[in-house]
Parts: sequence; C-alpha cells; structure tokens
Amino acid sequence: MSGISGMIRFDGQAVAPNDITAFSLALKHRGTATSQSIAQGVLLAFGGTIEADNTGTVYAVADADVFSGAVTNSSFSANYLKDGPASFNNVNADFAVALWDTHQQMLICARDSLGVKPLYYVHQPGRFFAFATEIKALLALEEVAVTPNQHKFREYLTWPTAYVPYSAETFYETIFSVLPGHYLRVNTQDLSVQAYWKPDVDKYSKLHSADDYSDLFADYFTAAIDARMSGKTRVGAHLSGGLDSSSVSCVAQHLLKQQNRPTLHTFNIDTGLASTDESTYVNAVVNQYHPAHHTVQPLVDVLDSILKINALFDRPEHFIIPSSFHLSVSVEARQLGCDCILTGHDGDSVSTTGLDYLDQLLDDQDWESLRLACGQLAGYPDRNLQYVNDDWLSLTNQAKLEQYILYVIGAEVTKRFKAQPLSTFLSQTRTQTKLLGLSTASILAYCTKRVKDKIAHKNLINNAFSDDFKQRVPSRSHLSTKALTTQISSEHRVPIDPILNTTNVICNEQLNHIGAHYGHQYSFPFFDKQVVELGLATPLRVCFDQGRGRGLIRNGLQNRLPPAIVSRLTKANFVEYGNLAARQLYEATREEFASPGHAIWAVIDRDAFSKIVETVFNPRIPVRKKTRYNWLLSRIIYLALWLSSLPKKN
Repeated sequence: MSGISGMIRFDGQAVAPNDITAFSLALKHRGTATSQSIAQGVLLAFGGTIEADNTGTVYAVADADVFSGAVTNSSFSANYLKDGPASFNNVNADFAVALWDTHQQMLICARDSLGVKPLYYVHQPGRFFAFATEIKALLALEEVAVTPNQHKFREYLTWPTAYVPYSAETFYETIFSVLPGHYLRVNTQDLSVQAYWKPDVDKYSKLHSADDYSDLFADYFTAAIDARMSGKTRVGAHLSGGLDSSSVSCVAQHLLKQQNRPTLHTFNIDTGLASTDESTYVNAVVNQYHPAHHTVQPLVDVLDSILKINALFDRPEHFIIPSSFHLSVSVEARQLGCDCILTGHDGDSVSTTGLDYLDQLLDDQDWESLRLACGQLAGYPDRNLQYVNDDWLSLTNQAKLEQYILYVIGAEVTKRFKAQPLSTFLSQTRTQTKLLGLSTASILAYCTKRVKDKIAHKNLINNAFSDDFKQRVPSRSHLSTKALTTQISSEHRVPIDPILNTTNVICNEQLNHIGAHYGHQYSFPFFDKQVVELGLATPLRVCFDQGRGRGLIRNGLQNRLPPAIVSRLTKANFVEYGNLAARQLYEATREEFASPGHAIWAVIDRDAFSKIVETVFNPRIPVRKKTRYNWLLSRIIYLALWLSSLPKKN
C-alpha cells in the first residue's frame, strides 16, 4: 500500500512541524514517509518516492499502480511537463497524484477516472491548501475543524431511484474529494476543477462481429489481471460464484500456474442462509482450477464492524450489507500473507447485461425485433424474473412473454393510458399490440395494475428527515461527476452512469482503506482503462447475447470458465441477510441513541423512524419488499454511530 499528503501555504508562513508530524502519524500504516520541502510547503510520499523532473521545475508525489501507458517508463512529472493535464488521460493506472509547478507557483491534483485511489483536500483561500490519501490526515491538522457536513446527510439518507453522481463533498464541512476523472489547479488566488477523462471508444470502430469484441475482451481482461498481479508475492481473490468474481479467479489462477507462481487464495463468504448459498458455482471453479480456497463467515459482531469501518473510512458505512464481509476476508488474507486481493467488483457495469438493447429497439419502434429479444430473454427456464411478476415461475411461456414485453414497454403505454380516453388509447395501441403479440385484455390489466402500484408507491418512505432538518438544511447544488458523465454519454451515446457513480467510487475508496489497514492492496481488473473503453464501445446487441446477457464474458471467456458459470443466469439474493443484519444492528444500538438528546434526532423524525423499524421487523411483510427499509434503517444507524464517534478538537 502507499499514500500521499502535503500542504502548500499561501500566507508566507512555514508549514508547522506539528502538521508534518500529524501527516506522518495518520498515514504511517501506508508505508515509510519520504518528504520534500518546496518553497511554500511540503510534499510527503508514504511507501513511495518523490518525483522531480531534470530541471527541478515540477515535483510530484503519486499513489499509483501503473499497468501500461505513457508513464510506464517515465514519471508523472515528466509527462505533465510534456502533455499537461492530458497526460492523466493517457495512462492506464489507478492513481492519485499531486504536482507542484515552481514556475507557475501552482499545485495540480488529479485522480484516476473511476476513483480507485482516493484523494481529499482542504482549501482555505489565501492561507493554505492541504491534501491527503485519507481524511483522518487532514482532520489532524491544527487549522482544520471537525464539523459535520449536514448537506451530505441529504444524499446519504435519501432512497435513490437512479444512479447518484459522485460528489466532491464529504461528511466534513471543509474537506472535499478530488473527483474521479478530474484534476484541480490551486494557487494563491483560486481553485479550479476540470475534467480530463475522454474515453477513446472510436478506436474500436473496425470491430464488427460479436467474436471480435469478445476475443478482444478476453485479451484485455487477461492483461489487466496479469498487470495487477505483477510483483505480488501472494495473491488473493473474492470468489462469490458469480460471473465477475469467477472470471477474475479463473483467469488469475490460470496465469499464476502458467508462470509457476504460488497458487491463488480464493475467499467466499458463507452467511449460513440458503438464499445466499452459491457453493455450487464456487465449487465449479474450485474443482476445475484448485486454488487454495477459504470459506469465511461475516464477523459475528456487526456493531463492532460498523464502528471499525467508520473509523477506518472517516465516514459512515455505505452498504446495506455491512462490510463485515470485507473485514472477515481481510483478516483471513492478512493471516495468509496476501499482499493483493483481486475483486470482480461491479463487472456487470463494464461488461453489461445489454438490457439497454431493449430500450434501443423500443426507441427505434422496431416491434418485431423487440418481441424476438423479449422472447429470448424471458424464455430461459432457469431465469426467475420476480421483479416483473411475483408468480413468474408458475406462469406459462406465453404469459411470461406478455408480462416481460409489457414490463419493457410499460412506462410508455401506461403514460398513454392515463392521458387518453379509452377508445383513443385502444385505437393507437392496436397496431403495436398486434406486432408484439399482446392481447388487449393483458394490456388493460397491466396498465390498471401500474396505476394502482403508482398510488401505493406514494405511501412508501423515501427518507425520514424531520421537518426542522428540511427547513434548516435545504437542498443545494454541488460539484459532482454529473457534468462529466453527461458529456461522455452525449458525445459517444454510451451508458456511463452505471460505471461512474457514487456507489462504485465509494466501494473503491472503502476497500482501499480496508486494504491499507490490513496490509494488502485491493485491485479491480474490470476497471482497467482498456477493459472499460472496450465495454463502452461494444454494441448493446453483443452484450445482450440473444437474451443471456454479459456477452463479452460468456463468449470471451467460455474456454476459461466452468460451463456452470458460463450458463449461469441467476444471482444470489442478499435481501434476507440484509434484513437480519439491520435487525441485529438495531437491537445492538437501540439503547445508545434512545436518548432524546442524541445528535441523530436533529436529523431524523422519530415517527418516520418508528415506521421504518416496524416494517423491518414485521414478519407479515415479505422479505423481498423490505429492501428500502433495511437500507434506511441501516444508514440511519450508521450515521448515528458516526456522529457519536466524531473526534473532539480544541
């Protein structure tokens, strides 16, 4: 592991020795500190070195894992002098870098396009600018106050209905995060933020067949894993049994055996619940490749896990399934001496299901192709689409087809149904229904159900904020990745939000902090620059793969993956475990914040909170309908625990 920090002063004062000491103590777990004094401050590298170009014009500190590209044989400082901020887009690397330009008296900070490496900063105009790999290093500075950012609570405690852009704001008022795919410039006068990420999807225009894309994916994915294992002594990998983790584990073990290196250590979580049991698929990988496999259980004390995550990450836990999962793997990996853990985190956003292909056909009003595609997807006997219909498995094949087609076109049809007289609606829908093979009765029944569901949905709780909090902390605009994702999507007509969003970036950051604490590096092969760009460039029909989805993986790695993994159409359901974890956490903490004076009650309405608790514990409500309430209850408790643990400073 490694890390960086530093401070530039604009008020003529020297950096206080206590602040340098604070940096060193807060980040010592990331490696031995090396420092470089510059005219107006200091740069520190932990587990790395200080870069300087030959002329002494630019100094740089970087927390970087370079896989290929412009900086393979040279430094960030030299490449910045040559190409400026465009150099950040040229490198295939996970990185956070800070460069001091002595001629311009300016600091430049940048971060990799998907935010694998974290980088935070404090800016007090006219006084100083400080940056660090972890927030705790900034909180330790003498001039930084520990003030909760209540505006962040709005995002954190509101049930999301779409991908949420990653925000520069943190849970502390004066501390911000460098945005993925962006760089910032800061000098005495001001600070500016610009996007540098420009994925090159046009270079794949000469690819034509599905095999062209899948074969190239196999090459890129194999190279990505090979590069991430380079120089590592003992490699571990998450192995859940899904397509993503299985792909990582199979390719990694194949490469390690080919290179006569120590065998891969794979880790699977056993919750003890049938609904999360993926042992059949895990065993398919283990039996074919024979890694050193370890089955671990989530840490028993969920409360202790949350407190540990809050302390390591300097913010409340993010996930509905507590990171006791990751902690238990990291504890085991540390005992085994692993210095790297590969994860298939969010491969399904890079190598997509291709379901957007259906939307594409809908937009084109290609009804014949849409009916065929829906039939392909819904026709697999092993596919359980309960989100379409609770009784999916008991439906006839024709009913499944009708239900799924209506699910795909439902929003458009229901909109017309509500806006038009029934006779007009039926007249305009007749041609469409004939081409899609739908009956008038099925459409009317579906539209009626959608309207009723919409009415029922109004009673669902999206947040539990008190009226006082809403008035005191109004919504406000903030710097985020939204402008960048909008621009990329518009220019290339590619779905970028599923890849670059707050959940993905927070997961990257959180695993980075956990790995640093336990002594290993988490690495994300699916977030490799070449893999991401190819995923964006792949036509949706190729990803759709005649209804199977994940065409790049299934076809590209069909000779590497066990047949059971290639043909798998199911995913484990962790809603039941999430419900149990939320209930356990509530029971463990109810006394702690039962006091009317607890800080959480300045944010949360007690009546709304009670309704959430009642739903989570209500045995008459099916577990699958409790997801949002498990989420809300867990996050409210996470925030309450974080507020209680905030450090006190004079």
